[in-house]
Amino acid sequence: MVRRLAPLALIAALVVGGCAYGTPARLTPAQRQARVAFIKAHRGYSDRDLARLCPGLYPRDFLTNTKHWRAGEARSGDRSASAIAAARTRQAADLRAAACDVFPG
Repeated sequence: MVRRLAPLALIAALVVGGCAYGTPARLTPAQRQARVAFIKAHRGYSDRDLARLCPGLYPRDFLTNTKHWRAGEARSGDRSASAIAAARTRQAADLRAAACDVFPG
């Protein structure tokens, strides 16, 4: 019985999960203001570094589709992965406030 229900549960999960994919991000006014403040506070960061720190500010493929998004290419002045990770740890509250896990629609 369980063997028969497992594939159905998987299909149901995929259908439900697929319904939300591609829907535009809905940010609250507070999240929008937090994003603006976050960007202003990180003026010294390149687009690539900012996208690594707060991915929600950029399209999902910003860092991977460098033919379409030239600013997403790695450059010699980029911050190291450990520097970005340390900044994430220090600024966790700011990242949550700016909804850095919510991508633009």
